[in-house]
Formats: sequence, C-alpha cells, structure tokens
Amino acid sequence: MRWIVFALLFVNLVLFAWFQTAGRPAVSPVPAGGTSMVEEGARLALVSEVSRQQLMARQPPQSQPTKPKPEPAAEQLCTLLGPFAEEYQGQDIVERLQALQVDGSLREIEMEGEMRYWVFLAPLNSRREAFRKLRELQAAGVDSYVIPKGSLANGISFGIFTEADRAESLLAELRDQGVDAQSREEPQTYLERWVVLAPGAAEKLAEDFWQQLQAEYPQLDRRQNLCAEVVGD
Repeated sequence: MRWIVFALLFVNLVLFAWFQTAGRPAVSPVPAGGTSMVEEGARLALVSEVSRQQLMARQPPQSQPTKPKPEPAAEQLCTLLGPFAEEYQGQDIVERLQALQVDGSLREIEMEGEMRYWVFLAPLNSRREAFRKLRELQAAGVDSYVIPKGSLANGISFGIFTEADRAESLLAELRDQGVDAQSREEPQTYLERWVVLAPGAAEKLAEDFWQQLQAEYPQLDRRQNLCAEVVGD
C-alpha cells in the first residue's frame, strides 16, 4: 500500500507543475545589443528601402527664397533740337535724320515763359451764383469777368498782370472795397516747335553733322529733357 501512496503523490506534483507553467505566454528572446520593442504588425523600413519620392514627401516643406525686387528704371532723357520758327525748317532736320537712319519727330512743346500774377475771387458754388456776384461787382464799377473753366471755374477774375506790383496794388484796392480778392502766380505758357530724338539717338551722329547743322541754323539750340515731360503732337 505504501508504494500506491507514493505514486499518487508523485502524480499530483507533476500535474501541479504542469498547470503552473501551461498558462504563461512565451517570451521572445531579446537580441543582443538592443532593447527596442516593436508592436505586432508594425514594420521598420530602412532608408535604402524608401523611394526618393517618398523620402522627399516626408521632409518638411522648405521656404522658397525671396526674389529681389527689380530696381525702378532710371528716367530717360530725350535730345531736343530747336526751336524752329517755321514748320518746314524742323521737317528738314527730321528728313536728314531719317537719311542717317536716326529717328526724330517734329513736335509742338509747351514751354514756360515769364511769371504772371492773377487777381481773382475764389470760385462760387454755381455758375448762376457767379454771374449774380459779377453783376454786383460791375454795378459797383469793378472791372471783372466770370472764369469759364479750369481750376478757378465759376470764380471772378479781376485781371492778369506781368508785374507783381500792379497785381498787389489792385488786390489792396479791392479789399478796401470789401471784396475778398486773392492773387497767385501763374507761369505763362506758349508752344514752340522742336525736333525730338529718342534716348541714345544723338550719340549715333558724327560731330561733322552737328557742325554743319550749326552753320545752317546759327540760333539752333540742343538740349536734353526728360522724355516724360516732352508733351505734344
């Protein structure tokens, strides 16, 4: 009977040991030199395994370099020849230039002359009001007229003078009569005929050409001006 007891005790120990070890999950061995753990289903890709397009897509976008703004072009200078009292004189110069394959054009350019002094009454609210004021002034013996257009349209003009003293004298006289007159300087303008050469065109002409031109037109003036300011047809 003793051996049966020992046999049952041995079987119980074996069963106990088996139940203790059967419920534990197997532990994967950790490779030497590393302790990183990777979740199930994940895959690490080496740089050599990634295409160039994928690698560029993963990089953060780089800011584009700012292009420098172009500097504004310098204002160009045109060469002017003149003035010419008669149109045919300027046209003769243009034809000579064309024969030398140099472009030139005859234009009428507005020039500034002597300063003038304008005595006036500031513009009123309407033309009807301006003419009503005009009748009042003329009834008082004040020589005047309504300004029809321009920056002083519907104002009253008392005269334009070439001498500042005469303008100041009239201004004082009107104010003594209770008229709220004013004065301002106005440059006198007039038209002159000039031959206009494009920038750089004058440098194409030889010195002999200029000497011959000066001999034929002793009063001829040659000057440079900003092309943007050369206005005329």
